[in-house]
Amino acid sequence: MDETGSDGRRLSKTVCLLCRQRKVRCNRRLPRCESCLRSNVECQYIEIKNKPGLRAGYVSALEERLARLESEVQQLKADRVAPAVDIASVRGSASSDQSIRDAPDSIAHVSPRSLRCSPSEFDPLSAVILGELCSAWFEKYHPWFPILHQSTLLEVLQSTPVLSNTVHYIVFKAIAAVTIPHSYHSDSLTNDQRRQWSDDLRSQVVMEAISQLSLQSLQAVLILTIKDYGTGRLSEFWNLVALAKRMGTQLGLRDLVANHCDNYNQVSTLPPRMLPLPVSLVNREEKIRAYWMTEVLDGSSTVGAAWNLNISRPDHTGLLPCSDTVWAFPEGVLSAWSFGDFEMPSAYSLYVMLATNELFHVHRFLQQSYDTQSATERVRWQNECKSVDERLITWRGQFAEAASRISTENGDSYDPNVIMTRCTLDLATISLYQRLALPPSGLEEAQGPWYHAIQRCLDSCDSITNLLRGVQDTHLENISPLMISSIFVASRFFLVHAKLLNVEIPRNLDLLVYSLKTCGLRWPYARRLEKVIRTATADHKLPTSMSSLPVQFYDLQYSYLDIDEALRVWAEGLEPWMHLAGLEHPALDQASILMPNVNLGANLGAGEDVAFMPDAAQLATA
Repeated sequence: MDETGSDGRRLSKTVCLLCRQRKVRCNRRLPRCESCLRSNVECQYIEIKNKPGLRAGYVSALEERLARLESEVQQLKADRVAPAVDIASVRGSASSDQSIRDAPDSIAHVSPRSLRCSPSEFDPLSAVILGELCSAWFEKYHPWFPILHQSTLLEVLQSTPVLSNTVHYIVFKAIAAVTIPHSYHSDSLTNDQRRQWSDDLRSQVVMEAISQLSLQSLQAVLILTIKDYGTGRLSEFWNLVALAKRMGTQLGLRDLVANHCDNYNQVSTLPPRMLPLPVSLVNREEKIRAYWMTEVLDGSSTVGAAWNLNISRPDHTGLLPCSDTVWAFPEGVLSAWSFGDFEMPSAYSLYVMLATNELFHVHRFLQQSYDTQSATERVRWQNECKSVDERLITWRGQFAEAASRISTENGDSYDPNVIMTRCTLDLATISLYQRLALPPSGLEEAQGPWYHAIQRCLDSCDSITNLLRGVQDTHLENISPLMISSIFVASRFFLVHAKLLNVEIPRNLDLLVYSLKTCGLRWPYARRLEKVIRTATADHKLPTSMSSLPVQFYDLQYSYLDIDEALRVWAEGLEPWMHLAGLEHPALDQASILMPNVNLGANLGAGEDVAFMPDAAQLATA
């Protein structure tokens, strides 16, 4: 029925069509509205009948039908993948149980490693796949990149229905970007598809981090640095580090670390900053670790560079990361501590101290210039170089004592941070001396080699080799990509020293090349540098001008960072492994090519002195 107005006249249920078209107010009078009456036109109404509603019980019946259909689809999927499931491995894997906790009941017995899906169906940010990727992160990356609190992040992953609504979502994206190329164990994706997913996620994280400042955004950017350095994209790596440093400044992390929160929103001898206080011990410790990791990446990735770097000055009183044992506790256990009881030594803290305090003096020395043709200047530089080296030697003794105590407390278990610290010390020593060891071109006869510098570099190269001899291949494959630079610098010095002084290549080079090959199982950067070292080894008996490598490789006045871009261009333009067969140099006698045998097996571990001359078949298939 139509409505009735206050004056008793009937009202239409709808607005007159003419009034609607003209966008004027309609009083809906029948048979003619007021507007149409003034315009002397006929009203146009369309009678609208109420549509019938859903019949009783229709919605519940539809839900039941959808539930049955979903169950049938899931059962079909389970039937398709069932033959590929290794039941024994699934039952014995605790990580798999955690990864599939949120999976449908019909496929709860299926390991994520056996799931099959097309690339269009693959979702790296689904709870099941993220569970697997996060497990890989905390197993293989977290020990040397401990900026996240494991139990807190996994609790978010397992208890949050919609991860995209959490502040940690950007962290999950960064973890996926880094781990997908190597840690997702389904064969549903090709290597190219994995790399594409990784690159897409990296781009998303960078754009989100730039637009949204938070601790989690900073953590995500730091995680992405692993991907860029591991693939040998050093410029992109340093861009991310610069972004991380600026984000840390805006978040006030240096204030927190240097002043122990004393100038956060309270009266202090320093101007206060309007920044939020840490809400928990976990939040406070994550901020401390994010700050130090930024400084560690900046300092340790530029060892050897003579550029004018903006390295932070040493801070000997700042808050250091807490004990690794304490950091492994759940948040509920950590709540029993107070803020003042949270500082304990750890291997990671020792690495932080080296990278942020001792390396500062190495950087400052290398950034100075001196007149290579002045005997007085050369002596001054040598004396200052020795002074910086003596600091490193003293610190090495203190580190060995502290590392031994920590190792005893941890039951002599393997710690990647101890390995990284020792290799970085040796890298710093070689970087200090290599420019002074052999005089630059044109000054050989006037100055001659500095044998003290040569010996210190050779000792450091041997130290790296002896350290690697005791590291298992699985640990070497999973270690930080920053390790690659130490191995390469030692390999390069062995080769250049042997070539310029016309001596035999040390047999320790075998193990260094093998280590690059092992690191290359995960990091493309190591594969590139392995190719460089193999080429230099094959070209050992050739004049420098005949080598296919950039001539700067044989000039120790250039650090490995100076020549990195030239080596990248060379490696990308080289036909794979053609140089190893001597095809670029017809005059090269293949029988005399000095090339490491990468399959030394137990001989390397035992330190036996074995020959490493390849035959023609090995060269052709390398």
